[in-house]
Amino acid sequence: MEEVLREADVISLHPVFDKTTYHLVNKEWPAMMKKEAILVDCSRWPVIDEVALVELLRENPMFRVGLDVFEDEPYMKPGLADIKNVVVVPHINSAYKVAAVAAQTVAEAEAAIVAT
Repeated sequence: MEEVLREADVISLHPVFDKTTYHLVNKEWPAMMKKEAILVDCSRWPVIDEVALVELLRENPMFRVGLDVFEDEPYMKPGLADIKNVVVVPHINSAYKVAAVAAQTVAEAEAAIVAT
């Protein structure tokens, strides 16, 4: 894992959530990555220690992060939204009625296909 962190230009997180992945990304993890690396968290779980992340992003403006999940959904840690080298987008698509209706329509169509 350390070799991947040292060599990768982009790391995209998609782990399952359990006690081994809680705060998987902490102060030590990004320190092993390239200074200009990009970290993308799509995990839907609190795998990033956001307090450590805010500190890292402030200290290293070349390090970039994309988040659509927050440690304490729907709230972000103080300062995270103000940092220029992070893109934060709350993952709320499924909360919209249109998305829920579309998902239901697709599920009903798939069920009809299976039934025939």
